Amino acid sequence: MKSQRGFTLIELLVVAAILVTLFAVVTYSIYQSSERRYFSESERLLAWINLIFEHAKLEGAVYGILPSSEAIDSSLTSLHPALYYRREWLETKVPNTFVINHNGYVRFDQDGESLTKSFVVDDTLADKNQALSISNDEVIEIERSPFVIFFPDGYLEPRDIMSLSFPEVNLSFVFKWNSETSTIEVERFDN
Repeated sequence: MKSQRGFTLIELLVVAAILVTLFAVVTYSIYQSSERRYFSESERLLAWINLIFEHAKLEGAVYGILPSSEAIDSSLTSLHPALYYRREWLETKVPNTFVINHNGYVRFDQDGESLTKSFVVDDTLADKNQALSISNDEVIEIERSPFVIFFPDGYLEPRDIMSLSFPEVNLSFVFKWNSETSTIEVERFDN
């Protein structure tokens, strides 16, 4: 027998098939992990909303969610818990402020009109006098009232709480109040 030099065609095809399979598995897992972060963000927001709801029930006080924008990074929006005390809404430190990551934004529905709250505050909000307006890189407070209210008796207003959207991947998560089970549910929508 002669001494073989190099590789046979079958050996090269087997190695190529293994490499293609590995590349496909790695690509699939990377894609899955990037999609998973948006689901994780929606689950994190749901847990935060439930935490505020539990605070309202345990403390026997009315809580709400105040949207606000901070001029730190254009990719974040934050939501603040608020407590109704002596006829005014006061921001609380417990639970902590919720910062939305991954260039997401929150949309609130109020009186059938959809209000968008992203990093750049919409003119609609300034016209409604219900949130922060930004002008000349300065934050000005205007009669702040929450878009979502949690009552201590287990009631929540409005029924359609909000939606969390990620424009990079055309993905939205809608948070709704289920009055039959007295829970907050999340539905996923592909835009």
